[in-house]
Amino acid sequence: MSAAETKAPAAGAASKDGGGSGGKLVLILGLVNVLATLGIAGVLAVSFMREKQETSVTDIAEGEGDAHGASAEGGHGEEKKAEGGHGEEKKAEGGGHGEAAEGGHGAASPWGKTVTLDQFTVNLTSPGSATPKFVRVNISIEVPDAQTEQEVVAKMAQIRNVIIDLFNSKRPSDLATGESRDYLKEEIRNAINGFMVSGKVKGVFFTNFALTT
Repeated sequence: MSAAETKAPAAGAASKDGGGSGGKLVLILGLVNVLATLGIAGVLAVSFMREKQETSVTDIAEGEGDAHGASAEGGHGEEKKAEGGHGEEKKAEGGGHGEAAEGGHGAASPWGKTVTLDQFTVNLTSPGSATPKFVRVNISIEVPDAQTEQEVVAKMAQIRNVIIDLFNSKRPSDLATGESRDYLKEEIRNAINGFMVSGKVKGVFFTNFALTT
């Protein structure tokens, strides 16, 4: 066998070994490329999902914020409206009190006014008696208004003089009964009204009465 023939099989074997190694390298590179592509695709997918979730959370937060804002504005609006109602109520109350004050205090009382006189101690007529008889009495007179009251106060001396004269003319027996005392009250009222100008005396009252017998 020649040297050329010996080298030919060796070269064929080397060529086969080289071809097998090259195919394996290509296969490995292909697998690596596929894995890298899948990894990049996975990373992109995860990033996309995160962005979508963040957007959804942001939208929900904004929606809740708008809802709370609208609710708060509506609540404050109703509260202001309620405050306005209270203001009207206070205004109504103020008007009511004002009207009551003007109508009540400004108008004259339907029961008139009473003027209390100082106590009287007056001698009575006692013919044939050695012991003087007297009466001690407290008197109040009723007038219709403040103007008549002022006139009564201004003419107090004249009023007391008239009352004393009337009592001086009475005997103890003239004042012994309720009916006789009522008659004297009427005499006092008529006597006072005889010189009153602004108004008339409406009534005479004995608030305390003591008679010696």
